[in-house]
Amino acid sequence: MNPHPFVSFLQEFEPKLEKKTNQLNKALWILETTGSSDAAELKAELDVEWRLLHNDAETYRRLLEWDKDPSLKDPLLKRQLDVLIRAFKENQIPKELVEAMAEKEAALAETYANFRPQLRGKDLSENELRELLKNEEDPAVRKEAWEASKEIGTILAPQILALVELRNQGARHLGYLDYFEMQLELQEVDRETLLALLDDLGKRSNEAYRKTLDKVIEKLCDRFHVEKSDFGPWAWSDPFAQEDPLDTHLLDQLVEDVDIVGTCKKYYQNMGFDVGSILEKSDLYERPGKNQHAFCMHLDRRGDIRTLNNISPSIKWLETVLHELGHAVYETGFDKELPWLLCEPPHMIPTEAMALIAGRQAYRKEALPDLVGEGKEKLIALADESLKRRQLIFSRWVLTMTKFESELYRDPTQDLNALWWKLVEEHQMVPAPANREGKADWAAKYHISLAPVYYFSYLLGELFASSIQESVEKETKSKNLNSKAAGRLLQERLFAPGNRWSWSELIRFTSGAELTPDAWLREFA
Repeated sequence: MNPHPFVSFLQEFEPKLEKKTNQLNKALWILETTGSSDAAELKAELDVEWRLLHNDAETYRRLLEWDKDPSLKDPLLKRQLDVLIRAFKENQIPKELVEAMAEKEAALAETYANFRPQLRGKDLSENELRELLKNEEDPAVRKEAWEASKEIGTILAPQILALVELRNQGARHLGYLDYFEMQLELQEVDRETLLALLDDLGKRSNEAYRKTLDKVIEKLCDRFHVEKSDFGPWAWSDPFAQEDPLDTHLLDQLVEDVDIVGTCKKYYQNMGFDVGSILEKSDLYERPGKNQHAFCMHLDRRGDIRTLNNISPSIKWLETVLHELGHAVYETGFDKELPWLLCEPPHMIPTEAMALIAGRQAYRKEALPDLVGEGKEKLIALADESLKRRQLIFSRWVLTMTKFESELYRDPTQDLNALWWKLVEEHQMVPAPANREGKADWAAKYHISLAPVYYFSYLLGELFASSIQESVEKETKSKNLNSKAAGRLLQERLFAPGNRWSWSELIRFTSGAELTPDAWLREFA
């Protein structure tokens, strides 16, 4: 019996796609670790070539025909077909539009990698800026530093808006209202369901957040000797008021004598995951020209997994290294029988859930003795208190980001900075500072330009992480992930399926129920 025509197509197409994906990922890695103009140019060229692999209209027509063929019954073949249809659909746009988007994204990545804000004549790395906002007691200096962190927004806003217009052109070419709507559909996310879930979460956690915020403002006003009416975003320990600003200088004492890389490696070993080879290939410490954020990349879907970090001795970086290694072990755990095309998460929500539940361990009283040693009980208690504040504060930040992106793509000609601060005040309840008219504070956030329509994945990942946490606790009788039993549960229930199913089906398989805010609310609100 002859194989289905789709099988023959896969045998020819998949090797080409794999080769081009590997080339693109390597170029992106070089760009993010060097900030090189040559790497930016190469990345743009390969990005265009990758997109054009999915651009052929005749191939797309054949994929749609095969999708209607009742004789194609194999679940793995049907899932691969579904993955390809969505990839092709996004790229059924004119070649010149593909090229223009790739060039602008590469240029933005190069600028982000090389930009350093200036404070009183000195260039600041992101780590240095965060240290200043964590420790500086002079409100005037803090305000200057906060304003410096927004400089990149003014520089990049015109480029970002040009890219937004190109993305919207592509989406409208495919029949969507805008790029935001298109991305959600291609990610198997229903727009109305998503926004309703976020609204539900916001309403049900509102009282807990207000109490937390009142405590934060009271303590920060006392620390900086200012009235509540003079309190501004400069008082927070990060530029976007997305993290818990209390006790950060104290919590860093937890890791003063800790080898962050070594302790994270051991923690994962105790779960049954060897991350040694991942760390050997990773780029762990800051230097000029390097992306100042953190991420994990699986370059070839065959085990070349790396993380980029900019580690300094802080609890934030303990959390971040645990987080990125969470992504990494997820990528190591796919069923070895899965075809290459399905060796990936079905969406960023489940891999974020793993990374987020891992990062939480940096604040959990049950896990911290394993990570930082014994004899630090008072600091560990402070960290455990911080975890709840962090979750509530971060949830409101995601509401701001998601609502802003939805509006950005709906109408990019509106006063975006006014919109930005309206949403910050509405969801985060952080008052807009004076004299921000005509600025582009929104454009200072990396994800808006280079990880678009993504941020909601973090919050849905947090909801899923709390559901997983309840399953782990039920199975192991501990909130600590530091056990082989926890590792086995994660491997079997979360990692192994890869992209075998949609993300919502994977969540049902892992937790036995649909995704709701309930477990997260029980844990944090």
